[in-house]
This record gives sequence, C-alpha cells and structure tokens, in this order.
Amino acid sequence: MTTSTDGVWRRLMRRRRFRAVLQLAVLVAVAASASFLLTPSRVTPAIPGDDSLGQIASATIRAPRDFDVRDREATAQKREEAARSVWAVYDFDLSAGDVLRQRIASAFAQGRAAIEEWKRQNPEKAARLLERGKRRSPEQDELVRGLLGQRDEFWKALQAVMDEEDYLELARAGFDPAVERAADPLVEAANRGYAVAERELLAADRERGIVVRSLPGDPRAFAPGSAGPYGTPERQMGRDEIDRVRDLAQVRADIDRAAQERLPQLSPQLRHAVAQAVRRATRPNLAYDDAETRRRQDEKRAAVKEAVLQIRRGERIIEAGEPITKTHLLIFQAMRASGRAASDEQVRWGGALFAALICFALYVFARRNVRRFRLRTRDVVMLAAVLGLQLLAVRGSLVGAEALRDLLREKLHGVYWTWAGEALLAAVPYAAGSMLVRLLLTSEAALVWTAGFAPLCGVMVGSGLQPAVLALVSGVVAADRVAHARTRGAVFQAGLWTSAASVCVLASFALFQGRIWTMETAAALAGAVLGGALVVPLLVLLVAPAFEWMFGYVTDIQLRELANFNHPLLKDLIVQAPGTYHHGIVIGAMVDAAAMQIGANPLLARVGAYYHDIGKGKNPLFFGENQKGENRHEAIEPQMSARLIHRHVTDGVELARKAKLPQAVIDFILQHHGTRLIGYFFHKAKEEAERKGEPPPSDAHFRYAGPKPQSREAALVMIGDMVVATSRNVTGGDAATLRQLVDKAIQQIASDGQLVECELTMRDLDLVAGSFAGTLHGIYSARPEVPPDARPPLRVLESVPARVAGK
Repeated sequence: MTTSTDGVWRRLMRRRRFRAVLQLAVLVAVAASASFLLTPSRVTPAIPGDDSLGQIASATIRAPRDFDVRDREATAQKREEAARSVWAVYDFDLSAGDVLRQRIASAFAQGRAAIEEWKRQNPEKAARLLERGKRRSPEQDELVRGLLGQRDEFWKALQAVMDEEDYLELARAGFDPAVERAADPLVEAANRGYAVAERELLAADRERGIVVRSLPGDPRAFAPGSAGPYGTPERQMGRDEIDRVRDLAQVRADIDRAAQERLPQLSPQLRHAVAQAVRRATRPNLAYDDAETRRRQDEKRAAVKEAVLQIRRGERIIEAGEPITKTHLLIFQAMRASGRAASDEQVRWGGALFAALICFALYVFARRNVRRFRLRTRDVVMLAAVLGLQLLAVRGSLVGAEALRDLLREKLHGVYWTWAGEALLAAVPYAAGSMLVRLLLTSEAALVWTAGFAPLCGVMVGSGLQPAVLALVSGVVAADRVAHARTRGAVFQAGLWTSAASVCVLASFALFQGRIWTMETAAALAGAVLGGALVVPLLVLLVAPAFEWMFGYVTDIQLRELANFNHPLLKDLIVQAPGTYHHGIVIGAMVDAAAMQIGANPLLARVGAYYHDIGKGKNPLFFGENQKGENRHEAIEPQMSARLIHRHVTDGVELARKAKLPQAVIDFILQHHGTRLIGYFFHKAKEEAERKGEPPPSDAHFRYAGPKPQSREAALVMIGDMVVATSRNVTGGDAATLRQLVDKAIQQIASDGQLVECELTMRDLDLVAGSFAGTLHGIYSARPEVPPDARPPLRVLESVPARVAGK
C-alpha cells in the first residue's frame, strides 16, 4: 500500500467503533462460511453444466420447485440503454462576466497603484511629468520603464498574459479609469449568450440535445420556476440552440469587432491593447459536467429493475433433444444454487448461528479474562481465515477419503478396503490449524482458536463426539509442542507428539466402545500416526509462508535464523559500526526480558532490536556510539546533520529489502523512531536562525517520517533505544537512578504521542520500566568500578550531539 493509504488505515484503526464493525464483519464471515460447511451434503439435481451451451439435452428437465432466475445480462443491457437516454449536463456560469470585470478592474488598479508608488518615490520627476501632461517626455519614458517591472503583477491580477507592447500602451495611458470603463462593452460582447472552449465538444450531443444548468448557489441563471428535477435551475437545449453556442475563437472575434465599432474615441494602439486585455482574460461560461452526468446515468441505471424469470414448480425447463441456450444455463445455475430442500435452509441458519455464538463467546471471554490474549485486527482476520480454511480442509479430506475408500472397494477384496478406509479417515489433519496459529501467534490465541474449532469440526463431521475431542486434544498438544520449535525439524517433532495425542484419543474411544482389539482400530491408529507425524507438519510448513506473506507475520523459525550473529547483515554491521552493533545487542537483551513480562513476542522484539539500526553502517561516524573523539556534525549545518540522521532509516530499509528480511523486521527499522523530533539539531538550527535574523526552521524537516510503532514489540525497541542512548551519560548505576532514567524516557515518548497506535497499556509500561531498569542494573553491576576522580561529569543530554544524534 501507498504511504497516504497506510495513514488513513491507521487512523481508522484507532477508532473503537471501526474496529468493532470490522470484528463484527469477521464474525459474520465466519458464520456465513460455517453455514455452508456445516450443512450435511445432499445430492443436487443432475443438470447440465455451464460448458453445455449449444449441446443437445439428453433428458427432459422440470423445475423441482418455485424459484426466480435473475438474468444479469438482460438487466445490464436495459440499464445501459437507460443510461444512454440521459442528456449530457453542462454548467452555465453566469458570473463569468462579473469575474472578468473584476479581474480587469484589479489589474488596472494594480497598475495605477504602481504609478502612485513611482510618484511617491520620485516626487520631483512626478511634478515635471504633471506639468507636461500627456506629452512624451523623459519622465514618462522612465515611468513606463519602471512599470515594465510590474508587468507580471498586472498579469497575475488579470489572470492572463498580454503582449508587452499592449501592456506598455496601457501603461503610457496611465491605466486611466476611462480606458478601464471602455472595456465594459467588450466584456458585454464576450458574455453575450453561451460560450464553450471548443465547439467540437458539443458535436457528440448535437442531435440529442443537452441540459444546461446554473452553477450551484447561482439563482440568476434562469427565470423563477425553471428548477429541474435535481433542485438546480436548468433547461434543455436542442440542436438549433446548440448551433448558436460560440467557442472562444468566435468570442474573441466578437470582441475585436466590438472594439472597432464601440471604441472610436481611443487611439488604434490603445484600442488594440484594451481589446487584447479582454480577449486574453475571457473564459468560457459553459462547461461539461462529467460528474453530474454520470450521477444521473447511475440514477437511471438504479431505477431499472432486475430482469427476473419466474419459474414454477413442475414447469418444463427443456425438452429432450432441444439445444441448450443461455437462458437454459441461467435456469440451471439457479437450480444448482437452490438444490437443497427447505429444511436445509434451517440447517444453514443453525450452523451460522452456532458458529457465531461459539466464536463470539470465546473471543469475549478471552479478551476479558486471558491476560496475554491481545489480538490486533489482522490477527482476528487471520484466525477467521484459518478457521474457514481448516473446516474446508477437513471437509475436503473427508470427501477425498470417502472417494478413495469407494475406489479401494472396487480394487481390494474382502475387508482390506475397510481397513484402508478407516486409516484414511483417521489421517485427516485436524490439528493443522492449531499448529499453524501457534506458529504465527501466541499460545493463548492457539488455545482459544482450538476451543472454537473443535465443536464446529464435530458438527461438520457429524459422527458423534469423537471428532470434536480429537480436534481439541490433538490441537492443544500440537500448539504446545510447536511453541518450542525453532527449526523445521522441530515442527515434525511436534507432529510426532500430535500423532501420539491422536492415538490416545482414538484408543480411549475404542476402549469405551469395546473394540480396541480390532483391525479397524489398528488401521485407524496407524492413520492417526501418519496424519499427525507427516500430513499435519507438511501442511503447516507449506501453508505458513503464504500466511506470513499475506498478513506480515514471521515465524520463530525465521526469527531464530535472523537472531544468529553470523547473519551477513550483522557481520557487516560489527565491522562497519561496532558501536551500533553493541547498541543493538544491549537493546535486544532489554526488550527480550521486557517482552516476556508483558506477554509480547520476545524473539521478535530481540531480532527487531538487532536490525533496527543497520542503516547506520553506511555512515557510521555520524552516530555517537561509533565516534571516538571527533564529532563530524560540528563541521556541517544542522539541516545536513538531520538529513544524515534521517537516512539511517531509509538506508536500513534498503539493506533489509536487499537481504530479503521479513516485513515484520523491516517494520522495526521504519517505526523505532516513530515521528519523533531530532531535538538537538532542531534547536541548534533554531539558534543559528535567530542569530542570523532568519525565520525559524520548520520542525517537519527534523522529524522522522514514521510511522509510529504499530506493535508492542516495536514500541519496546523505541523505548529501549532511547533508554540505552541516555544511559551512556549516567555515571552511577544504582537501581533508583536507572529506574528514574527509564521512567523519564517512557514519559517523553508517551507525551510525544508515539505510543498511541500500539496496544501498550499503563500496566505494560510499568512492567517494562521495571524490566528495563533491572536489565540495566545488571549491566552496570558487571562494569568495573571507576574511581570517583576519574569519572566524567554528568552532562545534560542536549549538550552531547554525538551521543544524541542517532536517537
């Protein structure tokens, strides 16, 4: 998405009502999908498919019940015909003449003001000029040359460009009010009747006619009582009137003719100059209104009712031997769409209501009672998508297993096909969704999701309590074991645990039913092992990248690889900017501990801390943690310093994308400064501007582009970044001092509005402050003690540009 689009989306997401509507829409979508997936299968009528156009019907087909068929093609054709009947709308601007007079008056007034200013600055020459009157004199020539410098201002007031000679002619006349009044008959000639820019614009509507309406709010356009159907004065114009509409070329010719006829008192040169001023400033007063025309066309389309074929029960649709037409195909599609009995509609509504109640009750309970159950909107959408896809996968797997069982019945003899069928049905990947959710989100989210999926799965399979219990137990075990997966091999290990849980569930039900020692049970247990140990992990590993790409997630497997210090970007960073590298490692340790305290993703926060400043590797010596004595910012302007500081974000994004880092990690680079102000260089630039007497600089040039942190992990890195930067100036490492430092950093960031778009609560911030202070205290406790006389004095943060520059 573009930047402007991202900003609108973030503003919408901050509104509680919008989030509630979006979550309601997700709930409706889940209910709608469940209403179809939970409905038992029925055999639909055997009717020809969509590819049977032109074929001969093999049997007579009759309507099984009453239904309506919507003919979309006929409806679209009628609506387009209605739209074509709408006349084109043109807007008539009656104020065009007044506007033209105002522009001419403003231009002449500007010219006279320029003359008065010249006289005020040159009083002696002005007196001599007054004595000589209108006779040519050196003073007049000097005045005209001075007015030539005011030509552009005259053009601006006139909103038109004139030839220089015509302008000078008006200037020699002193922009006389009498000359200005002489333009009035030319203005009247210009605005007599309708005028368009090009007559060719009316050619397409000449035969049919057009609708002319005045601009909104202009009550003078037509006589009283001429209001049209849209509440705006308007009239229709036929071919004869359209032929009398002038274009700009004709209007300008009329202006020239009026100048010759009605301005004989002016000299030819001055008459030409006045005519040119009016010609150049004239605009058309009739313009095509595309938006209004399209609105009326849309109203006409909406007024056309849908074309519907009413089919009655028992009515013959097609006779055997007849060719199949498009109308037949429309009816066949309607029959397929309504191929269930009336009672099945109740089943659908029941399935939708059941799914909505389950999802709503679990979601509300988890939001209010499970502390670490904090989902963003995209998480809710993802859970709904996984739920729908998992139900679809189970339904498809069951259908496929039944089809294979029927095929094996023909190929195998005796009871072997029965055993194979039991194994196939037990291999259905019930736990895939739970494992995928835990791989992408938290254990709490996976548990709630599994609790919602299990009863829905039981209703859909429709074979007692066993499918629901199997989905619940295997899903919980899969989510628990995959939580520790840091490699793809570990996902398969989680699959082994999942298969063991499935075997236990099936065995317990077999014991309860008294058939534990049967071959059918053995086959089912073997199928459960195959499905849990192989099908579920493979399916999750195949689907997970798609969800990562669609929703911007990153799995712990990827994060584990990125957390390796042998990653090329980190290896380059330690060589190019060792201070920045160490800075990221310290922040990583802090945010890792804090994330565990508030229920965020510790591994994601730590990896984000490692990579958030990789852009500093391109200009390392401009950042305080990499400087050794020399401060390069002292030799350049503060504006340039701010640009260099800004660049580490864009450079970091560029490096991250070249290295194909996940978007979730790139977001740390973009968001770890939010829209904060680079305060030191802004105040420095402000002081320099005050010293030079220049206007103060805009703080927009000294702010990061953002966006603000969108996740708790990104907010932790922002806070940690500031805390580590400020802690470099602390000489004492006692717990109270460090806690005060952390609290001050959090207050500054929060008061700047940087945390409004993430979900950190006041309780979270208190936990984060305590965790950060504890981690810093551990770091300071590990430092060797510095003698008091060797300690540098504690300096004010704003007075240390090298140490603050990058923060």
